[in-house]
Amino acid sequence: MRANRSAVLTLVMAGFLITLVPAQASAGQGQPPLPAVTVTNYDMKQAATPPSLSASELTGKKLFVQRCALCHDLLGQPSATTVGPWVDVEMVKARGEAAIREKIRVGSRRMPGFQYTFGAAEIDHIVAYLKTVTPDQKPKPPRQFAIPID
Repeated sequence: MRANRSAVLTLVMAGFLITLVPAQASAGQGQPPLPAVTVTNYDMKQAATPPSLSASELTGKKLFVQRCALCHDLLGQPSATTVGPWVDVEMVKARGEAAIREKIRVGSRRMPGFQYTFGAAEIDHIVAYLKTVTPDQKPKPPRQFAIPID
């Protein structure tokens, strides 16, 4: 298998981003070029810092991502249309925690009820997580390009 000499090789090891870019060969030497190495340091303290969520909120986030995010779009996948509405602290405040818990438990015509999947404690974890989600975290839909018609 032949290596493509014009390709760029990127490796991430122990917090370093190493990019190998082929250097220009000296004219007339006939030797293959040696790669140039570019090293980028990452702040490993920041990367290793645990999230600012409590244990209950982290459990709620895990449950939400597993069961709810596909329809409610908290995975950061921008989309103009989702099956369920955006759920954040503002919706929890507007509808009340009891109503959100009941909606998760019983469901509706479009949303399945999770009374046989989640216990009361798990629903409490999900509501605790939803109270940490702010409206500015909502993914933005991709910019649409206008193509002029001539």
